[in-house]
Amino acid sequence: MDYKQVKEAAQSYVDRYDQELVGAIPGFTKVVESKINTALKTGEQSVRAQIWLERDNEYYGLPSDWGGFRDVELVNQAPVSAGGCVSPPAGGMTLIYVNPEQMNGTSRKQRQRYYTVIANQIQIAPPADNQILEVVYYQTVPPLTADSDSNWLTEKHPDAYIFGLCAEICAFAKDAVGYELYRGRFVDSLMGIAQDDQVTRWSGPSLRTYTDGLVV
Repeated sequence: MDYKQVKEAAQSYVDRYDQELVGAIPGFTKVVESKINTALKTGEQSVRAQIWLERDNEYYGLPSDWGGFRDVELVNQAPVSAGGCVSPPAGGMTLIYVNPEQMNGTSRKQRQRYYTVIANQIQIAPPADNQILEVVYYQTVPPLTADSDSNWLTEKHPDAYIFGLCAEICAFAKDAVGYELYRGRFVDSLMGIAQDDQVTRWSGPSLRTYTDGLVV
């Protein structure tokens, strides 16, 4: 579904077509997208990116659509070949998140094993030359603005947008009963997406927990 179809479906559910509501829907959509970005962290939102690091520089800006990290790895760039071609990064070390206070208390020699996020930037210790920060992060839902816009969520789970809009419209209309009804359906939709992600992302035998050599 595109944005126009999502809006039309929401209006049909609440049976409101007045101009006041039409003018308010773009704002409601931003509220719904904010709630979705807070609630959802699924495999379909995962994006891989590389940040080229510089000696003595600890802070690097986050992607504009960053919604949280899933994995942060420090990799070594392979040397340039005789033909001038750069080989893919080689090796790697997964970094561990710590809060800014813990980062301040970490010694310089150990800090390359950790990272933190502060002021829309990722902070790591000054790396050695020829290192790249390879990150997998959760991409925020691409916003809907034009009627023809769509994204992975409107294509696969349009009910999340529709019922989220319905809840905001009912809140706008001071309809407490309608708000609770559609808020519940909105939450159920988000929970269903999260559960589906867990099922589709996992393959192989049942999960097992290892503790001191024992398999639980």
